[in-house]
Amino acid sequence: MTSINIATTLIDFLRAAFDFLGKGSPVQGVSLSNARRFNPQKKLCESDSIIIAMLNSNGHEDICYCICDPDKNDMPIIFASDGFCKFTGYEHGEIEGRNCRFLQGESTSAEDVQTIREAIKTHEQKSVNLLNYRKDGSTFVNEFFISPLYSIEEGEKKLAYYIGVQCPVSRQGPGQAPSNVGWVYRQANKEETKTVPQQ
Repeated sequence: MTSINIATTLIDFLRAAFDFLGKGSPVQGVSLSNARRFNPQKKLCESDSIIIAMLNSNGHEDICYCICDPDKNDMPIIFASDGFCKFTGYEHGEIEGRNCRFLQGESTSAEDVQTIREAIKTHEQKSVNLLNYRKDGSTFVNEFFISPLYSIEEGEKKLAYYIGVQCPVSRQGPGQAPSNVGWVYRQANKEETKTVPQQ
């Protein structure tokens, strides 16, 4: 599948997703439910703290995302949202401690995987239209957005984590109604619609 690099920032992507879901994107005065929340062990810079606050805000529990730690061997997932578990079919204990590649399979594009690896190597934000596999073996297509998160140590910016956000993308053609976040995001950025593999 051809990768598509969408020229926007992660925070803009999240705001668009929240707005589409009709939940807004509150940052201050957040009221938290009992859903699992990511509690960074490293002090994040202000802009990246805002991203985590947006994801932790009430009503966004179903957003599918995970956090990886580049300081650990093989950059494992250290946090998976409840939405990530629902989307992939895995339990938290089956996800955390593993590298994200476990979601890849025979039909996952090697080109897309290389794009993600290059983004990690160069500490860039990148978006690809990616095919992954659920626990039950079924495939799903998602707009995968990866971005570095930075901490401030002794006044210097340092790579702290990588965040990966997944939004479902429909397999239907250009005439479909705007029925999912991935599709709306793609249309809003005026990207050419690509045909994705049938499951």
